[in-house]
Amino acid sequence: MSTLELPSGGRRYLQIAQHLADSINSGVFKTGDRLPPERELAATLEVSRTTVREALLALEIMRFVEIRLGAGIFVLPENMRERDRGDLLAVEEVGPWEVLEARRVIEGESAFRAAQRATEDQLAAMLDCIERMEARLNDIPHFDRADAEFHMLIARAAGNSVIESYVAHLWKMRDSPLWERWYDKTRNPGNRRRSIEDHKAIYKALKRRLPEVARTAMCAHIDVLAERFFDLNL
Repeated sequence: MSTLELPSGGRRYLQIAQHLADSINSGVFKTGDRLPPERELAATLEVSRTTVREALLALEIMRFVEIRLGAGIFVLPENMRERDRGDLLAVEEVGPWEVLEARRVIEGESAFRAAQRATEDQLAAMLDCIERMEARLNDIPHFDRADAEFHMLIARAAGNSVIESYVAHLWKMRDSPLWERWYDKTRNPGNRRRSIEDHKAIYKALKRRLPEVARTAMCAHIDVLAERFFDLNL
């Protein structure tokens, strides 16, 4: 596969997805073929591995490929594809990596300010969220609701309505098919337990009124999510 000349603008991962879809449709990769490893694709296309990863997830959603964790990415038959290649670049969905990067910036700051401004009632509500997460570890819908509520309570406790609205918007972006496709691959009780421990560390920093520690704890929590994205064995 030759080096790809990409146009400027648009979602980079969608441009890579388009290129790979074109290669599949033209027969460069045939039904049943295994695509080159993610690292090789990134080097050939001269983009980051995260960009390639998001492109592959987009192609899986559109049923061009099947991702078999630990085995590779395989081309699906043409009759299984849910979208024509022309639809790919029409999708303007933000990739998980960008969402996580933005969350690190915004939620790190919200934790910093919440450590200065949170009321005792708000702190009690955050602790309640953690306790509900522990009690409903294997009830994913309830666990997820308590998780989201914890983060929104911190955003509200920051005392800035703009920060709160940004955090709400970033969490809403998690409702996308691309995010769900990735996130579902990382769901397991061990990861949920780690999230609870991360939340406890954030809560302790807030409770002790330590802004810098709270920011660091929040950023570390989001870094763990990012590592899960990067460590998937595609």
